[in-house]
Amino acid sequence: MGKLLWETIQRTTTGPVMSEEKFETELFPSALADIQARHRLEWDPDEPVMIDPDMADAVFAAGKELLLEVGLYCKNTRRIVKYTEDEIEGVIAEARQEVTLGFDRQEITLKQRGPGDPQRLYTFFPAGALTNNVESYKNHAISVMMEPTCDGVIPIPLYAVGDKKNIADSPAQTLVCLTEARIVNEAAAWAGKPGLFLGIPMSATTPLTLMSAFTSGLYHKRNCVLPVQIIQDMRIDYDRLNLAFFAEQQGIEPWMSCSPAMYAYLTGPEQAAMEIIAHTLGMLAYAGGALTQAMSVSVHGTYIGNDISWCNTAAGLAADRNLGLPWVTFGSMGNPAGALSDESFYATAAACISASVSGMEGLWLAGGSTGLEARWAGEMARAAAHLTPKEGSELVKKIAAAPREPDPAPVSFHKLYDLATMSPNQAAIDHYKKFTRIFKDLGLDYATWTD
Repeated sequence: MGKLLWETIQRTTTGPVMSEEKFETELFPSALADIQARHRLEWDPDEPVMIDPDMADAVFAAGKELLLEVGLYCKNTRRIVKYTEDEIEGVIAEARQEVTLGFDRQEITLKQRGPGDPQRLYTFFPAGALTNNVESYKNHAISVMMEPTCDGVIPIPLYAVGDKKNIADSPAQTLVCLTEARIVNEAAAWAGKPGLFLGIPMSATTPLTLMSAFTSGLYHKRNCVLPVQIIQDMRIDYDRLNLAFFAEQQGIEPWMSCSPAMYAYLTGPEQAAMEIIAHTLGMLAYAGGALTQAMSVSVHGTYIGNDISWCNTAAGLAADRNLGLPWVTFGSMGNPAGALSDESFYATAAACISASVSGMEGLWLAGGSTGLEARWAGEMARAAAHLTPKEGSELVKKIAAAPREPDPAPVSFHKLYDLATMSPNQAAIDHYKKFTRIFKDLGLDYATWTD
């Protein structure tokens, strides 16, 4: 449980009153700008990876200052929850620096690794597909779970089950989420990995559905974690605190997640990295987790670019140097581009390399929703482990400049895989081998890659 959960709850009833509009349009952006200026945070648009230790320490200090100065805004009571510096220092001192996920033969333990550490990143692949077709969803999940580099999965949200749409706050969402849980458990058993880490209940958007997923027993404390994330831009509500308390009662690992959106209230990657640190410290205070997911996005819907990569690596290196929490980030290009897309393979490679050289411990939604896309992410994460920060940064720049073939028309899963054996066809294998050759030529060899 979070060291300050009960203090946080109490302060939602006693903290300073403020309208949400004033908080988000005056207090929050003003504090962001002032703190950024005081710590002289400025990114170089030509640098996709932030590898400067001094800048990382400044990002961490600025993020902690942001939490202390602004606090967390409670949407239920319109009050601000404030913490003291001594309280946050106490939370940092008591933070757990490793976490065990999965069970039996599939059990893994994430613990701190620094930039250039030969310990490889763990990779959690997307399981399923954006569909309402349960059989198709299961086939996608099996194909990634069968890969030797699969350390765990993150389910893709189900749109619906047949004609039953995923409607928030309704029994239909609970039905859809329970179906998701049943499918990924069945797929893990089919792949011979019944103890596999199954991520978070991704088809759930409300506390009721999240809690129902765990009380069903399909998701449980050994194979799944529970989201407790702060709402965008330093806001919480009682749903967050109820989830944190439920996680503590059930012995479930809290999933502390932050995905700041740049170019709304956040002017750029410096402020997004600050917010990631502030959110993480806030979640540590009320939830007390160890596993942290941090990634930035653009309000334009993009997940890749020098600004986004700089933010993710700056926050990751800041946390590595000052927190030591198991830290994971996004491991693909975000928008599905297809299993035969050059852009998708390059974006996955850049994400793996950037995460590795900034000292992170893992990647979530790594690769893509077919087995070979997932394999590429898992092998890239392992191949990148020996790179120094400078080597990794230079390689990411080469990836950005590499020529791309135009994205081909989307190819359905059954045209890429033999559904009886769940093995990829020659077109998929050829695309994968094309990229193993490209990266050998770039100097990033790996023992299991073949010509």
